[in-house]
Amino acid sequence: MLFYLPWQLLGLLALCCRPIAASICADPHFAAQPIVPLGPMFIRSLVGNSTVCIQVLFSSSSASYVSIAIAETPYMVNTPATNAVVFDTSSASTFLAIIQSYESRDLPLQSDTEASLKPFQGGVLNGQISFTFERPLAAATIYDVPIDPSTAICIQWAYSNREWPSKHSNYGSANILLGAPTIAAALANDGVLTSSTPAIAAITLALMVLLGLGVTHVAKRTALAKVLYHKSVCAPAKRHDPWCAQPWANMKLGEAGVVLLYIGCLVLVIAQVNNQFNALSAGHRLALISGHLSLVALVFLLLPIARGKHWELIFGASYERILKFHRWLGRLCFLTGALHLIVVISNETQLTGTAGYGPQQVVSLFGLLAFICFATMTVGAYDPFRRAYYNDFVLCHRVAAIIGIFFVILHSRTVGNAMILPLAVYGLSFLARVVAAFANTATASTKPTTNCDDSPNSRSVLLTLPVTAKSTKWAQEANACAYFWVNIASVSLIEWHPFSAIVTPDGNSIAFCIKAMSADRFADKVVRAVTTAASSGTDCKLTLRLDGPHGKPSLDVDDYDVLVLVAGGIGITPLLSLINRARHRAKANNNSAVEYYLHWVVRSPHELILVESLMFPIPTNVKTMFNVTHANESGHILCQTGDGVAYVADGPVLDEFINVERYHHQRVGVLACGPPVLVHNVEWHSHSCMRV
Repeated sequence: MLFYLPWQLLGLLALCCRPIAASICADPHFAAQPIVPLGPMFIRSLVGNSTVCIQVLFSSSSASYVSIAIAETPYMVNTPATNAVVFDTSSASTFLAIIQSYESRDLPLQSDTEASLKPFQGGVLNGQISFTFERPLAAATIYDVPIDPSTAICIQWAYSNREWPSKHSNYGSANILLGAPTIAAALANDGVLTSSTPAIAAITLALMVLLGLGVTHVAKRTALAKVLYHKSVCAPAKRHDPWCAQPWANMKLGEAGVVLLYIGCLVLVIAQVNNQFNALSAGHRLALISGHLSLVALVFLLLPIARGKHWELIFGASYERILKFHRWLGRLCFLTGALHLIVVISNETQLTGTAGYGPQQVVSLFGLLAFICFATMTVGAYDPFRRAYYNDFVLCHRVAAIIGIFFVILHSRTVGNAMILPLAVYGLSFLARVVAAFANTATASTKPTTNCDDSPNSRSVLLTLPVTAKSTKWAQEANACAYFWVNIASVSLIEWHPFSAIVTPDGNSIAFCIKAMSADRFADKVVRAVTTAASSGTDCKLTLRLDGPHGKPSLDVDDYDVLVLVAGGIGITPLLSLINRARHRAKANNNSAVEYYLHWVVRSPHELILVESLMFPIPTNVKTMFNVTHANESGHILCQTGDGVAYVADGPVLDEFINVERYHHQRVGVLACGPPVLVHNVEWHSHSCMRV
């Protein structure tokens, strides 16, 4: 025993004298490492053989604690729970907390801290917070996230002005390559994940365009094309229901095919977002899915308002028929955006945060501001408000749209990528319209029309373009029932309003009938300007800027033996244009045998001579029936030709002229323009004849 004792003492002495491995934080190279921005903070890091040293710097005189966490996702609460390094400024202590919920009372301290964290130094001096710690690269406990020094890793940051444990005042995350020699290398991979949503939306639009081109130009004369263009998804209900039944009745089968493609697009977006972010919790995945669905709706709702001839060339349908998709998509965008907001709130996300958040590094504040703008547009577009305050609606709608799109692009990189295509389409169409508006400028002669309500002041005027090569081309080549967007700079520099272009009886020009429906609106200002000049004996000329022609009837008017035209009030203008268009196209199109049955419903007898200079004398192939709903008895009124215009003192009986027996063995088309209830009744009677 005594023999071995010296050797034991010698071994013990050697063990005690062995040098302890120095901390990587004490390495002289650590001070030379770059300071990398982490939200409002900065970090310095150096990677050793098996550990990493991290220094956190934050300038704040009010922060009670500062925290960072090595994480697998940008979200603070994960499954399984992970830990975070917390520095308490009051005690200058560094410790580990387990982040297992968003509740501040449920953030226990990690008991086995020594295995995962070795504080090196920490303190606060003149508002400058600094703390340094060392941790192993491998996961020492179940709460640690392993670090791969060759790959950028997600680092979360947070701070609060209240004592720990408490809800953070601000937070965020960034992807940083720890130990990188330069700032650029540390931030080379920002970790922002972009999805395939923009590509899916673009491919869907391309398929829609190909489908439209195929039906419009390849199969346009086939029975299938006629079914797709003219067959409705369902017959209209007898009772006018603008919210439920009527939208389906207004949708043609071809349009339903486009809707099915869009639904397929939504399904693909849901699948790819759910698959790409399958590591996240269900709540965070739902937030991403609802946000991407709202984005797809936003992408497509911009396209229908990019008015121009291109939609007619692609789909064979005019701007006003496609516009209903803008309304539907606007509501869908609002609803999915509202769902996105609700889910984000339930996920304890800070709505006013300005730092990047989540795997796509969205800026919450910009998303909130965009949603407020879009919600304002949705509420303002409610039909009663829109009709009552149209000028205010247009101004608010456009301003809110510009601001909302600006903020939603700043909200996320994915949004910016997705909005390139619709903004390009809209921008090009807008530029084309601006150029055309200045090119299509004409000085129109004006004439107050006969009073419609027996009052001393006229409530409508007739604006007629001079006969030029351009106006003649419009009159002879534009689609039937075409309309123009009209701007009169002397009345309003920014207001553009649609008015039907009435072909003059000689077919050499067009005219616009503008009727004032209420005081102090655009039409009322035009009427007052013309009537004031007329009463003073001045020849009033108005300079018009025109955007058009737009519009195309849902029927091919040259494909019928009989056309039944039903007009209500000022709705006579597009149908009168159709009649006058037929006057000079009869020989060219060999359709002089087409019969027209015009039924015009007005309130006052004076409205029957609203456009008398463009209407009378009536062509021989046009049979008319005029109904005056507010007349006490039937009678007649003299027009400018001296002929009497007879009318019936009652509303129209649609069964009498929309029936199968009256037009037996003939192709009959029915067109209606006027109040929604009248148009719906005509549509219902027409479909009833088709079911017989």
